[in-house]
Amino acid sequence: MKPETAVKEKSNLSVSAADKREYSVLGKSVVKKDTMEKIMGTAKFAADMELPNMLYGGVFRSTICHGVIKSFDASAALAIPGVVTVRTSKDIPGKNRIGIIIKDEPVLVDDKIRRYGDAIAVVAAETPELVQEALDAIKVEYEEYEPVLSMERAAEPDAPIVHGTTNVHQKKHLEHGNVDEAFKQCDIIIENDYETPMLSHMFIEPDAGLATYENGIMTVYSSTQNPHYDRGEIAGMLGFPENRVSSIQVTTGGGFGGKLDISVQCHAALLSYYTGRPVKIVRTRMESTMVSSKRHPMKMHYKTGATKDGKILAVQATLLGDTGAYASYGPAVITRAVVHAAGPYEVPNVRIDATFYYTNNPMAGAFRGFGVPQVATAHEGQMNALAKALNMDPIDIRILNAHRPGSVTPTGQVLGEDVGFIKCLEAAREKAKEVLPPCVPTAPNKRRGRGYGCMYYGIGNTGLPNPAGAFVEVLPDASVNLMVGCADIGQGSTSAMAQIAAEELGVEYEDVRVTSANTQVTPEGGATSASRQTFISGSATMLAARMAKKTLSEVASKFLNVPEEKLVFKHREIYSADDESVKMTYTELMGEMKRLGKLALGCGSYNPRTTGLNPENMFGIPFEVYSYAATIVDLEVDVETGLVDVLNVISAHDVGTAVNKQAVEGQIEGGVAMGIGFALLEKVETKNGRITNPVFSKYLLATAMDVPEIYPIVVESGTGETGPFGAKGVGEPALIPTIPATADAVENALNIRFGKLPIQHLDIMRELYKK
Repeated sequence: MKPETAVKEKSNLSVSAADKREYSVLGKSVVKKDTMEKIMGTAKFAADMELPNMLYGGVFRSTICHGVIKSFDASAALAIPGVVTVRTSKDIPGKNRIGIIIKDEPVLVDDKIRRYGDAIAVVAAETPELVQEALDAIKVEYEEYEPVLSMERAAEPDAPIVHGTTNVHQKKHLEHGNVDEAFKQCDIIIENDYETPMLSHMFIEPDAGLATYENGIMTVYSSTQNPHYDRGEIAGMLGFPENRVSSIQVTTGGGFGGKLDISVQCHAALLSYYTGRPVKIVRTRMESTMVSSKRHPMKMHYKTGATKDGKILAVQATLLGDTGAYASYGPAVITRAVVHAAGPYEVPNVRIDATFYYTNNPMAGAFRGFGVPQVATAHEGQMNALAKALNMDPIDIRILNAHRPGSVTPTGQVLGEDVGFIKCLEAAREKAKEVLPPCVPTAPNKRRGRGYGCMYYGIGNTGLPNPAGAFVEVLPDASVNLMVGCADIGQGSTSAMAQIAAEELGVEYEDVRVTSANTQVTPEGGATSASRQTFISGSATMLAARMAKKTLSEVASKFLNVPEEKLVFKHREIYSADDESVKMTYTELMGEMKRLGKLALGCGSYNPRTTGLNPENMFGIPFEVYSYAATIVDLEVDVETGLVDVLNVISAHDVGTAVNKQAVEGQIEGGVAMGIGFALLEKVETKNGRITNPVFSKYLLATAMDVPEIYPIVVESGTGETGPFGAKGVGEPALIPTIPATADAVENALNIRFGKLPIQHLDIMRELYKK
């Protein structure tokens, strides 16, 4: 099949020659819009919200992971003074199925239980204590079925079925070139197994929300990553048209993908609908961790073939994933994992087969990286193994095979000019020469290792429409209202949108007020996921600002007697590019607008230029643009205790154009810390489908004490042809390369291959004992 290019026509985002100047707002390290309210403690999270006559809600959950309800008795709970209502699936007026891609999860169980913690009933009472008393008073009797607790069991012909007629959730096959013939031409073939665990997001703020039903309108305030999706699910459950539901994101204490699924929104809305009173639900830490989505555990087998010079000729891989009891983002995770499975390298022959299974384990869904961290562990493990086998420098072998402008990906996509992977590799190597000491241990009981990891990451949803919109209004005093749908969960999208609008309009960052993630007033923004908001909502913001600017330009052109294309909007002034003395202030311009009766309004929307993927071989254009990264990790392992001390991390990221350099560096630093935790510490432990380490005291996370010296490097490859001023995304890419680089460094320090993450100190001691 003929390779395809993502750029078939000139983008409406392209900047003109006059716009390719030194930016006045973009790229500056501005103070984030929500900084002061968080520092001063005035920011209101969902759990902080109070409304008059408010009730508290809670959820009665299953204590088995597979079976049916034989009897349910809430009479004792309803007899408690102050308990207002108990509701079950029979009380849902609309649809009792939710799900981001596949509607397979019940709001309240109506057929059978598929996981520990399935929601069976909801309770509303006057106090949180009464809610708990009511939950304890409910009686239930189950008929238990054999649970399916592993992918291997799910695949067996006689396994119990979790959904429908098969436990196969999704299958994907990617085929590019002639893999079998290519392996015959290889001088060296590396074949290995890799395994990554189930992980929990462990966001600091547990899921919480408040619903209020007044005048036929259901309003839900919640900690969420996608209020517009929430609106649709709430409306469907209640049988309402969507314009009778208002979904509003409040200050959100982290998400990482774990707040994309419906959590408390539907339950709170159902209780408010029946009681006519506001209802607030705040999950406990244990409840939040037990039932929120998890990272897909995966098992991967890789076979990589290359010439003796290090040129990769073929990659073949088999990926297996456990999606748990419900689909959530599983279809997106498997698709993205397959697309990225060969890594950021030119590989002419690729075959990837992936199968995800339903089980009775905790639901797996979106988690920072959508399957790419898992496959990066494998494809980078293969690159490092090749480098060792061929006695090649690990960066040289990557440069030899690296994506570059014009490269063809395994889906047949021809890459454009904004590919900065080689720049990342070279920048990381130069920084290492500058800052890393010799790879010599500091004590006799220490072993020192250096590791390498890279990645590429498609920005936005994989081969699917994922538009976002924005509204802009320039006010008479030259201040600006910007309304965007994207949810800021701490990553700083609100501030990035303000910078983009300010740059396009020629005002200052401080002039732009952003209203975000409120379905009453903001257009669809899509999910804050897939590192898409800067690229997609940012593009919509730029286009909305450009529309408003067009009206301003027409008026300024006539007033100054300067052609529109010669006008420069910068620092609250409008002047001629040929003669800066011919100018007017923004305030003067708005006065002229008022005199003429004109309004400076703009709306914009953007949907990435992609194509769907061919189901037979996954050919197509899954993403308009990709981000790249290269990371070097320097660490020591104590062979007496098995403890690992990560000392230095260099992480270079191609972000296209940095909207806010300091914020980008912050994302890289946060991603490095999370990547260390992924590689060395984190793992969800389960027993009979129940998580046994659902709290911070039992779930090992990298803390501030584990953070090494980090050297973030911002690489800019933006051409201005894609994205707002050439910007891409960095939220998820920031995490990914640190994981394989850390694993590689441990393996190099000890000369032991692990292949399975996390590499905890007991794993190290076990292998050292064997050795």
